[in-house]
Amino acid sequence: MSLGTPLKILMFILFTIPAAGLTPVLTGCSSIPDGIEYVVTGEDPSSPKDDQKPRSPGQNREEALEEEIIGSPYMITSDYFRKTADDTKTIRLFGDSGKEKALEERVAQLEERLAGMPERAKGPGGLPVLRRKVVVLSLLGDLGLDVMGLLPAALRRTDGIVPIGPSHLSRLLHKMGKTEADLALTSVRRQIAADAGIHAYILVYLPQDKTITDEASDLRIDMLEAVSGDLIGSYMASIDEFDQAVPLIAEDLIRATEWSCRIIKVENGRIFLNAGRLTGLRPGDRLGVFARGEPIIDPITGYTLGFALGDRLGEIQVIDLFGVDACETAVISGERFKPGDVVKVDRLT
Repeated sequence: MSLGTPLKILMFILFTIPAAGLTPVLTGCSSIPDGIEYVVTGEDPSSPKDDQKPRSPGQNREEALEEEIIGSPYMITSDYFRKTADDTKTIRLFGDSGKEKALEERVAQLEERLAGMPERAKGPGGLPVLRRKVVVLSLLGDLGLDVMGLLPAALRRTDGIVPIGPSHLSRLLHKMGKTEADLALTSVRRQIAADAGIHAYILVYLPQDKTITDEASDLRIDMLEAVSGDLIGSYMASIDEFDQAVPLIAEDLIRATEWSCRIIKVENGRIFLNAGRLTGLRPGDRLGVFARGEPIIDPITGYTLGFALGDRLGEIQVIDLFGVDACETAVISGERFKPGDVVKVDRLT
């Protein structure tokens, strides 16, 4: 290697290394060696400080952009969230909180439908309730055909009522050896209520000295508790006012009655109920089972006030929904369950 080569290397190091904070160290001899070794010995006092060093165009652009972002009116800081948090310390991102809540509820309902689960009916206080089953009876003869089609349809659109269809009612009557004319008998209505889990009967008829002339004619709608026959409410509405009247009917029915259903079958530890998806039950709901008690009769009037609950037999839990309105349950506690036992709510999921 010629002498010019190491000289060039030495001159390169002497003029470039100090700028990086490195001090060259020559080892070996006073003459120029073939190799050069250098080590870091600290910052060169002659090197410029950070704030004195020339800045690259890229660094200048980054700092300018950072200042622009921080100073922007669209910048959201932690102070924004502190100011918009409500009393519960819940952080609201954007928009009206009421609209956000409504949107969340709509999304939850949509997810519920997609999952194939029934929506919970809501009672007067907004708490979840199970729907009550009713039988609609028309005392209008042939004039009641429109009523029997329109009123049950309006009741289905409410949040708390399941009307029993005429075909189901006919099967119950046939099983008892009865006809529709026998529904005038309190004992028949009471038996159907016990067998099918009916909570109320809705009777539709003309007020005294009135006739039907058109859909605007007023009709009397009486709602009777299924077992006792007590009047829950009485309403006046024309056919074209059914949709306005039924929300009040549903509210009164839920206030006046306690939900219950019946065990219809017991098989190998599996218990089946005559209530399910349409009623609003869900897997995980816990229900209490009671033996059916004796009827309570008013000694003065002779009227049946209802059935007393028998002994509590245990607790069951809904595990599967099937059909339109039936479910299968598993035993949590208890024994000696049998068809006809009364089932009431312990805890809804």
